[in-house]
Amino acid sequence: MFIFCADVFPKELRIALSISNSAQRMANYALISDFEAAYPDINVSVTAFTSEVYKEKFPTFLANKHFDVLYWHAGERLFEYIKQGEVTAITELYHQNALLEVFDQSVVRSVSLQAEIYALPMSYYQIGFYYNTALFTKLGIEAPNTWTEFLEVCAALKKNNVPPIFIGSKSNWPATAWFDYLNLRINGLYYHQQLLRGETSFLEPKVRDVFTKLKTLIEAGYFISDHQQYDWKQGIAPLFRGMTGMVMFGNYAIQDFPQAKSTEIGFFKFPLFDGKQDEYFEEVPLDVLLIPSISDKKQLAETFLKFASKSENQQRFNQTLGIISPNKFAQVNNSELVQKAYDVIANSSGISQFFDRDAKSEFAEKTMPIIDAFLSKPDIESTLIQLEKVRFEVFP
Repeated sequence: MFIFCADVFPKELRIALSISNSAQRMANYALISDFEAAYPDINVSVTAFTSEVYKEKFPTFLANKHFDVLYWHAGERLFEYIKQGEVTAITELYHQNALLEVFDQSVVRSVSLQAEIYALPMSYYQIGFYYNTALFTKLGIEAPNTWTEFLEVCAALKKNNVPPIFIGSKSNWPATAWFDYLNLRINGLYYHQQLLRGETSFLEPKVRDVFTKLKTLIEAGYFISDHQQYDWKQGIAPLFRGMTGMVMFGNYAIQDFPQAKSTEIGFFKFPLFDGKQDEYFEEVPLDVLLIPSISDKKQLAETFLKFASKSENQQRFNQTLGIISPNKFAQVNNSELVQKAYDVIANSSGISQFFDRDAKSEFAEKTMPIIDAFLSKPDIESTLIQLEKVRFEVFP
């Protein structure tokens, strides 16, 4: 007589990931390998997709019993699926493992809705300015803190025949990042979120002020010429060679810096406006793990999330990626540039995600090209009218 014992057989946990480069592959597979070593009775089945394919397929992952843990983004991209009842609340996981003490409140708010918590923060990156320290020293320039000082730095660089700001608008996100930061600095986080939810008109003077500031930089010639021909990554080489003064991008770019020369680059946060320095908000896209409501292995999935939340695991994971762990206790062995970026986030009054993560996908898809076009043709009136038209189309 044979007695069947289910515990003899390994349990299977199915995970879907978005992997677009070798660093992401190394970080994720190392985390999963460590998990399987810690829990030998659990086998992990991983399915990886490139970023664009993953975003396209994500709704089907939630609707069908394909996976038990999914990679995703915080902000409106997360909230829209929570509202549809497709994401499992993991509030108890936070309470049972003291995770509210591990993550800053601004981070927890980015994955919470109506007093419930729905995802585990895994990685984030802060968007700021990287500059050539030797060039600044040679020209007697210091990293600016205020917008007035920033304009003075731009003028000094241009006077010395150095293009002040590299921007690669071949990808349209850099232009939107400028809009996001100017709006956050001038009008604050709450207004910015209202605008991206379609609750506020683009014809308001507050929005006009944002585009007026951006137009000032364009008409002064502070951005590189022919920026439409370049993507963001092509700004790294001229930055190191002193062929441009500054670049604004996320600290994920650090992994592409020549390691032997990384000390030649400095960092400062997006400048503050005079009279608006009591608080500041940062652009911090946050990547998360979640459990689909339809999964029938929620306990296994929570075991994996608990493991992934540990400071030593988050530290290794994000060090491989070259970005920042949202875990307060995982800030070990950070490079100087990564630590500076983390300090900026930790001292901020709140965080936004990014335009296309904080807005409905349809709204972002239609408005981001309009903002991008503004860099080449800075017509404020026409731009505001186009944006307002899209607002009424998406939010009738």
